[in-house]
Amino acid sequence: MVGHKIRRAVRAGALLSLILFSTPSAHAACETIASYKAAVAEVIDGQTLRLDDGSEVRLTGVLSPQAPQWWKGDKPWPPASSARKALRALVGSDIVELRFAEGEERRDRHDRFLAQVFVLRGDERIWVQNHMISTGFARAISFHGHRACARQLQERERGTRDAGIGLWRTGRFAVLQAGSTDALLKRRGSFQLVEGVVRSVGKASKWTFLNFADDWRHDFTVAVAAKDRRRFQGSDIVLESLKGKTIRVRGWIERWNGPVIKATHPEQIEVLTEETSAQLPSTQ
Repeated sequence: MVGHKIRRAVRAGALLSLILFSTPSAHAACETIASYKAAVAEVIDGQTLRLDDGSEVRLTGVLSPQAPQWWKGDKPWPPASSARKALRALVGSDIVELRFAEGEERRDRHDRFLAQVFVLRGDERIWVQNHMISTGFARAISFHGHRACARQLQERERGTRDAGIGLWRTGRFAVLQAGSTDALLKRRGSFQLVEGVVRSVGKASKWTFLNFADDWRHDFTVAVAAKDRRRFQGSDIVLESLKGKTIRVRGWIERWNGPVIKATHPEQIEVLTEETSAQLPSTQ
């Protein structure tokens, strides 16, 4: 039954991926350069492939479930195992095309490719990252050095989340509220999505702080280092204008007085409106 559900999700996600990437707006929002093609030899986990030439590829822009530190089971953690099976069902041993954004590093410190990946199957070109998010087996993630396609993948994630698909069916990966300080602290060291109203914006020489309550020593904060503020200039996120707005921030929970997410680039922050529970993007 589980295998049947995964195969059904793969077929649906593959169709959505193909339709979305074929629209002109998709190209405008996600500009990448085709660079490399090879056959898949092995699916290592829900976001890592080994190719038939021995090289490994990390799917940039997505984060599949990883076993938490407390998991002591002899078998793989079920969410991680499901993600790996879904990726394997999609790519099989097909030829994949690696695409890179201009100016972004193509390999990580482990010498793995960091790429947007497309399955080439006849005349089909299936965007793997979009598929994994569309079917609920991964969340959207970005880093200051790898931001290509981030907004587009977040939009796809929003529709998947609102529909309660895949990992969004349970509360394990739910979006957390900024006021839930204790719950946030319990998730230190983990990647989370957090929503709340920015109560105030403070700027010092070394940091800009987005405060979500009056007691900044204990409550949730988003912190932007001075060296990272330049990335926000000219972007869709103006830090100084966020007071009073509801935002969603994604990143790794740390403790700095209270819980904090350090934002290094604008794609970590989304400004929410009354229409935030967006439906899947139009494919017309």
